[in-house]
Amino acid sequence: MGSEGIVEIAVNDLADEFRENPDEFFNEYDFRHRFFCKLYHEFKNLIHSEYPTRRRFIKERASGEKYVSGKHCFEPEIKKGIMDKYALAVFKEEFYNKYKNELSRLDGLSNTDFDIRYIYMDFAFEFKYISSGSINVIGEIEFDIFKLKEATEAENKYLIIFIKKIFGDEGFKHIIEHLNEFKKNEKVVNILIFSK
Repeated sequence: MGSEGIVEIAVNDLADEFRENPDEFFNEYDFRHRFFCKLYHEFKNLIHSEYPTRRRFIKERASGEKYVSGKHCFEPEIKKGIMDKYALAVFKEEFYNKYKNELSRLDGLSNTDFDIRYIYMDFAFEFKYISSGSINVIGEIEFDIFKLKEATEAENKYLIIFIKKIFGDEGFKHIIEHLNEFKKNEKVVNILIFSK
């Protein structure tokens, strides 16, 4: 089975666990940890949590403003913004084997013969856990989508969203409308949405 099939099975297993026991998940880190454990058996040292992005980002934006490359995202040599992190990253095996001693800091790669514009990750993952109807989560999701779209170092990009719906909360209806619109219009990032 290929790596995409391994990821698909792990995603579905995690979604099943959430649906069966949603009260076992308190925050995004619970999802990340369980997903990491599911993938570690197959990917071993290739998978890392909280790995830095190659590009630098400015998360703040004016109300209603869209994220734009060159205004909210910059190449690493341009000292604007900050490097963000992916929840999980899975490196390409040949890249990992060659550069594993320098991977603890992305900046260390600039001292090697490695071209950092190369796609060196098989996967970049972000997670979002929605447990209230707060509309603030929409801005966070928009940033995660933007960050993943700008991830030129990653071949496959996933935003995995879990929703613990509280019935009667009108905010959820508005959030779900936005999520469905994001998913319908997004061509670069795989947006997966699961609810209990």
